[in-house]
Parts: sequence; structure tokens; C-alpha cells
Amino acid sequence: MPKRKIDDKFIQDFFHIGNSEEDKAELEEIQKKLIREQYENGKDICKIDGDPDCMYFLESGTAIVLSREGEQINIMHEGTYFGEYGVLSQQKRLSTVRSLGRTIVYRLNAEDMMAILAKHPDVYGELMKRVYGQVSGKHSQILALSGMRKGILQHPKNETPLSKRRIVIQYGILALIFLLCWIFIPKEANAPVFLVPLTLMLVYVLITKRTMESLIVSIMLAALLIYRKGISASFTDSMIEAMMCYDNAWTIFVMSLMGSVVQLIEASGAVTAFKKMADSKVKTQRGVMLSAYGIMAATCIDDGLNMACAANSTNAVAKEQALSREKTSLLYSLLPTVLSSFIPISLWGIFVIGTIAASIKKNALEVFCQSIPFNFFSILVVVAMLLYCFGKLPLTRRLKKADQRVKDGGTLWPDGSEKYLSLNEPEMWGKIMNIMLPILVLAVSSIAISSIIGKSFMVDSAVGLVATLIFMFFLYCWQGLMTPEQFVEHLVVGIANSTLANVLYLLTICFSTLLTELSLTEYFAETVEALGRFGPVFPMVMFVSAMFLTVALGSSWSMYAIVFPIAIQFAPLLGVNMALCIGAIAGAGIAGEKNCAFTADSMNVGTAIGCSPRVVRKVRMKYSFAITAIASVMYLIAGFIFRA
Repeated sequence: MPKRKIDDKFIQDFFHIGNSEEDKAELEEIQKKLIREQYENGKDICKIDGDPDCMYFLESGTAIVLSREGEQINIMHEGTYFGEYGVLSQQKRLSTVRSLGRTIVYRLNAEDMMAILAKHPDVYGELMKRVYGQVSGKHSQILALSGMRKGILQHPKNETPLSKRRIVIQYGILALIFLLCWIFIPKEANAPVFLVPLTLMLVYVLITKRTMESLIVSIMLAALLIYRKGISASFTDSMIEAMMCYDNAWTIFVMSLMGSVVQLIEASGAVTAFKKMADSKVKTQRGVMLSAYGIMAATCIDDGLNMACAANSTNAVAKEQALSREKTSLLYSLLPTVLSSFIPISLWGIFVIGTIAASIKKNALEVFCQSIPFNFFSILVVVAMLLYCFGKLPLTRRLKKADQRVKDGGTLWPDGSEKYLSLNEPEMWGKIMNIMLPILVLAVSSIAISSIIGKSFMVDSAVGLVATLIFMFFLYCWQGLMTPEQFVEHLVVGIANSTLANVLYLLTICFSTLLTELSLTEYFAETVEALGRFGPVFPMVMFVSAMFLTVALGSSWSMYAIVFPIAIQFAPLLGVNMALCIGAIAGAGIAGEKNCAFTADSMNVGTAIGCSPRVVRKVRMKYSFAITAIASVMYLIAGFIFRA
């Protein structure tokens, strides 16, 4: 916004006031309601969590916007205005605004502002659109973080920099390991050389709790043992080879497009599309839970998106129905990823199909669909959460205490949740069609276009996503939700948000390929014949092993790339149903993340509903442990029933 004084012309333009005598009288009345205030350097104009009792016009000077942690997140100059968000939404202040040097502002009290806006509904609409843009942007940032952290371990110990002493020791030991492997392991060794980089990755991630770094270090060692060109050249060759694979390029392309679809849906305001319906229809606690369940199921092309849609739509009614945050946290903590795991065109499904395709090379989609009935962990979660919504699932002591706290007149949230409460979204007016139509177009076009062109049934989510983006362009631009330029900007942001997920995919696929080149599959194949009689227990062993590997890595996506090739090769040799094994591993990845204490999942849930991530984690893990145990028994039984 250009620098402008808060003069008569500014007020006229802001409130759309003309030059008639009646308009001039109104302008004079507004000027009387503007209260001039002066702030010296470092003084707070408004504070975070403060009451939304006014908005401000910045007459002169500069003001900075601070987050709850005291970090500067914006800067404002003369001619700008702020505080309208709180007045229109009736939410507590989301940030602190502090003067930088001497600052002069005009204050307009909330009652006066709303009275003026009642006479100028067009101005009200423009302000609401601006407020909406702020909220949508904030939520996009949250979901961008969620998307960027998919499959990545998040441990508190990594929040502080390493000391110089620790850097020298840690990376000195690493260099020594590389040197010893270079000297003592010959290129054509008959021993199981793959165990060296695989062991390094597992030990390194357990010590450092840094998933990406562990993968990179292990790839460097594996590539060094294969290419013998030095660390940088060997790593470069291995990564380029992974990127040149058609299946890998397809998966990265599709995940990037899916990131754009999700970003555009958020930018259109559709994450709040179901709110009005929930506000008018939901009258009980059971209704809140079932509404959240249904919304997540309807929008499960991405686990971050369905969580955002459900949270935005039901947080207000959950508050009205005095539903504790602990009780809603269980639903949001377990269900979003599980629902996505049944959908081949979801971001989760695309990633899994891509990792399967790296080993099977063809019919990966068919194998994935066949495995869905054997994803016992996800099926159990779906059933358990449905029982939970109807009040038929036994509650833990923590959930009972939360209910009692609310009944006794206490807060809806547990201690330690205060910093997350301000992120609850205010009432907005997204349209259901702006989320459901793109999802419908994606589902239909992914099947219909390639099937018609190829004259045989097939699913191509890449073609479907391109068609969906074209449809969304006309849908959103026609409604005036964004300009063509803004559409492209959001499309690019969506691609950027998927970058880390794409890099993780490339790293894990590259590492898996290198392990294969180091004779991992050949070595295990030699032991298969001796283990043939234990074939029926293989699905259960794979489920439990893959689950613990996910907990160790903090990443289901990394685990999938390592375990799928092993299972796909050995299942036929052991006489085990392939779909059963794929389903076991798919479910193990989700189970592992739910049983891991330091994934980003708890932070995402806490941010979405306003609850301490520590509490979210504790509520979830008791149920996830129980469901994991039941699923393990089911895989043991299924191994004897479903043979190849």
C-alpha cells in the first residue's frame, strides 16, 4: 500500500464516501470518532491476546508486528491500517504491534467502526475479503509447514545449534567411518556390504534424530562403496540416476501438482466451506465428532487439507457444545492420514504407489488397490473412531479427566495450550463447491481421460491433476476469488510446499536402489528357502518390523522405500499373498508415525484445534498402541488364511 496521510481523501476512499452534502456530513462525523494517539519508540499499540476493541490507521512513523515468541513478522508504514481482523472476527489479537520510533495513529472504536460499515456494505465486503486473505495465508503457512514436514522426524533436541566440540566429534567419527570403509571394503566384496550403510542410517538417525541428514549421509557411503569416485561425485551420480528414472519423475511431478491443488483450495477459502453447515446443523457433541469425521472423509485427498477443513468448520461448534480439546484431538490425530491411505489419488497414495512402482515396474496401482482390504491398522482406526464418535469406545483416564474438568467449569483446553488458541479461525464464507468440485473432477478425469484415449480402463492421476488445475483456473477466476496471476502464484507456492516431500522421496528411492546394487535382495534371497515354512508369519513380521523401523526413522516414507522392495521380492518366494504384505507395510508406516513421539503430527493437530501437542501425543499413543497390537494379531491370522 502506498504511503498516505490519514486525511479527508484517505477516509473518503477507505469508506467509499462521495462528495454530496450528505456524504460530507458523514465524513465529518467519522473524523470526530477518530481518536489521535501517539506512541514513543518501543511502546505497544496493541498486544497479542488483547480484546478486539478497535482498529487503527497509521498516520506517521513505523510499526512492527511481533509473533507470540517476539519475532518480527511484518513492518507497517504510514498510510496503512490494522486491527480490523479482530473487530470483524471478534477474535483476540493474533499479534503485537509495536512502535518503531515515534508513531502516531488514529484509533476507531469497534462500535463506531461497525456502525459505519453498516451503512457501507461494500466496504464491509472488501474488509472481510482482506481479513479472509490474512487468515487463508496464515492457514496456508501452517499447512505448508505440515506438508514440508511430512514423513520427517521432529525432535526437541534439534531446536538448538550444535556446539563446536560436538560438531568436531560427530563429523570426525563420520569421516573416520567413511575412510575405513573406503580402505577395507573392496568393490567386489562377497560379504553383505549393504549392512554397512543401512546400519549407519539406523544408528545415525537414532543418535541425531535427523531423518534427512541420516539419509544423505547413508547415501553418500553407499554411493562411495559402489562408484568409488569420492563422496561428492559418487553422491551426484547416484542422485542423477534416481532422477532419470521415469517412475520417479512421474511421482515427483504428480506430488508437485497435488501440492498445487491443495494450495489453491486453501487460497480459495474452501477450507472453511463446511462451517455454516456445521454451525446450523450440529447441536450435540456427537454431532461435532461425526461432522468432523464426515468432512475429513469427503476431503481426504490430503491429510493436511482434510484436517484443516474439519477443524475450521467444527472448532466453533465444539466450543459451543463444551467438547474438550483432548477429545477432539484423538479424532484429528488418528483419522486424517488413515482416510487418505485408502485413496490412490491422495498425496499419500501417490507416494506409496510410486515406491511400489519402483520395484514392481508395472501394475503398481492395481497392487495398491488390492492391498487396501489388508491395511488392517487403517481399517481398525476407521472403525474405532466411528465407535468413538458414538461414545462406544472406552475412554482413557486422561480423556475422563478432561471431561470432568469441563463439567466443573474449567477450560476446554489443557494447560500448555494457550499459545495455540489464537490460531483458531474466525467465521468465514467459503463455498463447498470450491472444494468438492475439484475433488470430483480429479477423481473422474484421472479415470476417464486416459481410459478413453487408451480404450481400456486405467487410472492416470497426472493427467487428472492437470485437468483439475485447468478446471480450477476457470472456476476460481470466474468467481473473482483470484486473478490469473494470483492463480499461478498459488500454483507455484503449492509446488514449493511439496519440495521437501519430493526430496525425501528421491533420497529414499535412491538409497533403496543403492542397497539393491549392494546385493541386499540377493543376500536375503539365499535365506528364503530355509525360512519357507515360516511364510505364514511373514506378514506379521513385516508389519511389526516396518512399524519399529518407522518409529526409529520418524518417517513412514523413508521406511516404505526400504521395505517395499524386500517384501515384493520375498513374498512370492515364501508363498505369501502379495497384497497382504503390501497392506501390512502400508499400515505399518501409519502405525509407526502414530506410535512415534516426535513426528510433526502432534504439532499439526495442536495448531489446528488449539491444544498442546504434548497432550495430543499422549492422548493418541495409548489408542494407537492398542490398535497396533490388534492389527499384529490380525496379520498373524491372515498369513495362514491368505496364501499366494
